[in-house]
Amino acid sequence: MKRINILTKYSLIWSAVFLISFIILSSIIDVSNEALLVYSAASMGFFLITVIFIYKEVNLPLNKIFNLSGKLKLKEDDFETPDYFDSKISELNNLIDDLDRMKSGSVLNREIFRIINEIHSIAGRTLHELETAKVFKINRNEFMGNVAHELRTPIFAIQLSLETLIDGAINDEKVNMDFLRRAFNQTSRLKELVDDLISISKFETGVKMSKRYFRISNVIQKTAEELRYLADKKNIVINIEQPEDPEVTVFGDEQRLQQVLVNLIDNAIKYTPCNGTIGISRIVKDKEVIVRIEDNGIGIPQKDLKRIFERFYRVDKTRSRDIGGSGLGLSIVKHILEAHSSRINVESDVNKGTVFEFTLKR
Repeated sequence: MKRINILTKYSLIWSAVFLISFIILSSIIDVSNEALLVYSAASMGFFLITVIFIYKEVNLPLNKIFNLSGKLKLKEDDFETPDYFDSKISELNNLIDDLDRMKSGSVLNREIFRIINEIHSIAGRTLHELETAKVFKINRNEFMGNVAHELRTPIFAIQLSLETLIDGAINDEKVNMDFLRRAFNQTSRLKELVDDLISISKFETGVKMSKRYFRISNVIQKTAEELRYLADKKNIVINIEQPEDPEVTVFGDEQRLQQVLVNLIDNAIKYTPCNGTIGISRIVKDKEVIVRIEDNGIGIPQKDLKRIFERFYRVDKTRSRDIGGSGLGLSIVKHILEAHSSRINVESDVNKGTVFEFTLKR
């Protein structure tokens, strides 16, 4: 079915009505010629006025809306084009400005005004989605770059050790085991990095938590005992403050929260000098339990505190890699606690120590 412009359709209908009424007036009712002339002139004047009204109130706004709405179109093929997001965001901002100007006009009827409002709302949502997609793309590119960099280091170290062994060091009993241990240590680091990447991927896609009530004292004690051998290597003392009520329970995913404790205590051991001290305590309140892990280690500069939970962020990149770790531990901690509607707080002074603190529901 062919679509006809509203003014064309109106003109055809008006012409038909005018012709029929003119025939009736001239032939059936037998109106005088002067009256027919006046009727024709009045009808033509009415026609011109209504055409102008329809054009200004309907045709012109609708055509303008149609032309503006083309800016809402998003081409998926262009998403990877450099500067696509910036140019499209700028285009949508201009569209919203144009719609705002149309809304402030005085000739718009209610129906057109509602259409403009709806397009304005769609443009606002599209703009928000584009801005979010832009941030995601930047984060993705940065994440991929960080992953490639973090993987390259252990792979290069393994490759170097194996090449040295192949070139003849395998026959030298004084050094062959040393290079094999180096390669083995780097494979352990590589596995840790891959495991953490899998974990953080699960958390960011919404992994389900298996929540129930459990005794937090048991989990703290168990985790500390599992990591005590690392502390003993540096002669670090782990003090666990005994609560007044060891039977206190919290609500959450026990396995995931133990992962939080492992990451925090392991970090405390890594960044605390030999002969240092790590304290673990709980503050029991009516509806929550505050878990506190404190060390007297090297501390974190104030300028870095806000960024330590970012993926792969390292305060001292060279020293952090020497100590080990994937650079994802604190990011995983943050994700797990957010899934428990909790936040982690950190206070630190350089060369004095660091305190991590988070809350769990009872």
